Formats: sequence, C-alpha cells, structure tokens
Amino acid sequence: MFCDKCGQEVPPSAPGCPRCLSALVPVRIDGAGAWMASGWNAVTSNFWTFVLLTLLYVVGGSVLPVVLQGPLGLGLQWAALRQVNGRNAASNDVNAGFQLIAPAILSCLIASIIVTLASMFLLVPGLIAAALLQLVYPLILDRGLSFSEAIAESISLSKPYLGSMVLLTLLQVGLIMAGLLLCGVGLLVAIPVNFAATAVAYSQICGLTPATRARLA
Repeated sequence: MFCDKCGQEVPPSAPGCPRCLSALVPVRIDGAGAWMASGWNAVTSNFWTFVLLTLLYVVGGSVLPVVLQGPLGLGLQWAALRQVNGRNAASNDVNAGFQLIAPAILSCLIASIIVTLASMFLLVPGLIAAALLQLVYPLILDRGLSFSEAIAESISLSKPYLGSMVLLTLLQVGLIMAGLLLCGVGLLVAIPVNFAATAVAYSQICGLTPATRARLA
C-alpha cells in the first residue's frame, strides 16, 4: 500500500507512513465473493467495451497463443483496473499491453508453464500456483516490474491472503465453465469479470501507486 499524502510505499502492518509520519487508514479486504461481485458490476456497467476487448483477447490468443495473448491480456487487465477504480475503460486500453509487450509475453509464458507443471502434480498444487500468480499483470501495469519481478512479487503479496486468492481462483474457474456451457458466448462476460475481480483484489491488497493514480486521473 501507499501513503496518500507523500506516496511512500508502506508495509501493510505499519501503523503510519515512515516518511511523513501520517496515520494510515486501514484498508478493508473484502474477500473473494465481494471481489467477484465488484468485478461483475464493473464489467456490466461498461458492457460493450469489455465485450470488444474480450473478443480481441480470445481471437488474438487463438491465432497466436502467448505472443498476442500476453499483450492483449495485459490490455484487458488495464481496462479492468481503470474501470474498478472509477474510470471508464475504453477500446484503446488494449494499447497498454503492447507498450509492455516483452514483460506481457514472458509473464504469460512463464506463468502458464508454472501452473501447468504444478497441475501435473494434482489439481491442488495447480490451483495454488494459479492463485499466487493472480497479481502478475496488475504489478507489471502498476509498478512497471519485469516479468520475473512481477511473478516473485505476486507470490509474496498473495501469500498472506492465500485462502481468499484460492477461493477467487475457484470462483473464476467456475465462471469460465459456466461461460463454456452457454455455447462459449458466456466467455465474453466471464473472462472480463475475472480480470475485473483480479483488479479489485489487487487494488485492495496492494493499492495503486501514485503514478498510476495520476494516469487514471
């Protein structure tokens, strides 16, 4: 989290900012169900923009998995971050992913490999791996981290909230399965809702940097 007055990064357990000594307002962590509900509300309030961005993500990911999937996914994550933080997502938010194309591709590739390898040792390790890697895209967008830094930081930040992150991942998987049952059309809703739920979780657990808040203004 970050101090609202001076922008200093502050550990979640700190009672105040070490730089300006301002008292910190405790951040409420709502949990997986509320994150999904907030994600749903964010997407449905700007429905057609998210449908377009999701179509690009699905088609691009099908044509060139990882190569296009990473940047398009990062762009969709940026749109979700904007929407859940009070700004309207736009179709040109997809550009954010291509401005960070190297970390987008590498993080998509490495995260997929980690989850796949973990899943080979039964479902639970794969589920935990996916939960711990939920915050990779937001960290790249918000803090400008490299793919390796974002993966390490996502694991570190998610560990204290592992139960909520695992439950979030389970709910997201369930929503994707429900979308598939609707002849695949439901994925146009399920996918952006999952991205938006991750954006809500990140915003509560980590807080946006002052630089990102300025970009959203």
